[in-house]
Amino acid sequence: MNSLLVLVISFIVSVSVILADEVYRFDKDAEVLYKFDHDGVQIEVLQKGEDCDKKAEEGDMLTAEFHGFLANGYERFESSHDSKKPSSFKIGHGYMIKGLERGLLGTCVGEKRRLHIPAVLAYGKIGDGKNVPPGADLVYDVEVIHIQKGTIPPNIFAKIDLNKDKLISREEMGAFILETGRTVTLRGQSEIDNVVNEIFNLEDINEDGFVDLSEFSGPKKSKHDEL
Repeated sequence: MNSLLVLVISFIVSVSVILADEVYRFDKDAEVLYKFDHDGVQIEVLQKGEDCDKKAEEGDMLTAEFHGFLANGYERFESSHDSKKPSSFKIGHGYMIKGLERGLLGTCVGEKRRLHIPAVLAYGKIGDGKNVPPGADLVYDVEVIHIQKGTIPPNIFAKIDLNKDKLISREEMGAFILETGRTVTLRGQSEIDNVVNEIFNLEDINEDGFVDLSEFSGPKKSKHDEL
């Protein structure tokens, strides 16, 4: 084979590998079209949506490219590129951290948002046990690819709040876990208590021993409530 051709092929292969391995990096100079705050999350719109007749609401399934950075230093700690495909998740079900769910409400297909999320709406004072340290503020770049309309999830807050005082106590949370059969893999009351403690470490932001409506990250709206 011609030596020049070998060099050309080697160069193409090496460039392809570099491009395939290229990671998404935080762009401090990205153009911000406009910004606003929503429920504790600062939102910067970097790219307008293509179809804004359909906006994301609680219960919808979103497919998106996302990249998470630590606000201090902008080190990337997770990305949909790591799994080589966009991520799909429901909002309004408590599957994502509070800041992501709040920051993606009202977005539309093709829109790209940068979400500045304080620690209290992320992994709080305990971190995620892996790449996010305790008390870390986060920044997410998210581009929405698809929105599948869903139904509003059941009001879990109301189910847990047995005395209807708009506050969830540790006793009520423990009773809910027991009643819903989530103790199948648990061994005794001590493990139930451990789960309750973990939940309260994340949800009880003001540390008053209760989780109120604003702190609760799970479903808490009825079909009659406005989104």
